[in-house]
Amino acid sequence: MNDFIHELRHDHHVIQQVVAGMSAVAELLDSGQPVDPSVLSDLVQFLRVFADQCHHEKEEQHLFPLLATKGNVSTRRELESLEREHRSAKQLVEQLAKVAAVYIHNPAAVQYRVIDLLQQLVELYPAHIWKEDFLLFPLAQQNLSQTEQQELKKKFEDVERDIGENVHAGFEMLVQKLGAVVEYRNSNACPLCSAAA
Repeated sequence: MNDFIHELRHDHHVIQQVVAGMSAVAELLDSGQPVDPSVLSDLVQFLRVFADQCHHEKEEQHLFPLLATKGNVSTRRELESLEREHRSAKQLVEQLAKVAAVYIHNPAAVQYRVIDLLQQLVELYPAHIWKEDFLLFPLAQQNLSQTEQQELKKKFEDVERDIGENVHAGFEMLVQKLGAVVEYRNSNACPLCSAAA
């Protein structure tokens, strides 16, 4: 597998783990269990930095423009569709950030809006990732030269370096924490539920 594709698929794997956690958080809230507000803040930070500033930037600033020069009208339409989905995700995350700020002080007032936004993100990401993994990435492998692929890999490394290693380590801890809530969402030992639960 090409290095740049491997890196994007790794990003997708991390995002999918967080999406599973978002689904579990939404289920907990829907069952009436309060969730520690820091969890929502962490999710917003992850989606803003890892998903948008890191992953989407790799695609929108580097991969998509290169593929647009290689593809036909259908390819360009698909790239535009993927970019629209990125914008939709970003809008949902910004709405979640605003609602999460209210949740800190008055969870009951926005509980159902938090659930709705989490569910919309949970619906958006898997289909989006599938399109990239099974339609876009094979197209990239077929149409980009080895030199272009190596250049993409270097550009992706630059994006990662700009984000910072410590930031990635923090997000890996969030993934582990969310993995625990996925595992324990149906028990009384939920690590993300607030102490009041």
